[in-house]
Amino acid sequence: MKIPKKRLALLRELEAIIGNECYNSNIQNWGPGGTFYGVGREFRYPITFTDDAQNAIKRRGSYDDLPAETQVTGHYKFGSNQLQIIAALDRVVTRLEEKYGLKI
Repeated sequence: MKIPKKRLALLRELEAIIGNECYNSNIQNWGPGGTFYGVGREFRYPITFTDDAQNAIKRRGSYDDLPAETQVTGHYKFGSNQLQIIAALDRVVTRLEEKYGLKI
């Protein structure tokens, strides 16, 4: 998947927003009456990439130093499942462009 630099920067920004919204269910994030007490308890979910040699690269922070071809492989691992987060966000941005005229 070939993605222009400006679009890839947007995808990284969106992924960081999502990746920073993880909470541990063993921590009480909700109080009486459904009040959310999770602010400050979030953590960065690791994103994994696959390079040209099929090596896994796991990051919890910036990854703009990786080649664009590696960045587009970004995914979250959930046990034996994966969420192809960069590809999914690219599809969301495409939908916004087509349906709502978003310009990047």
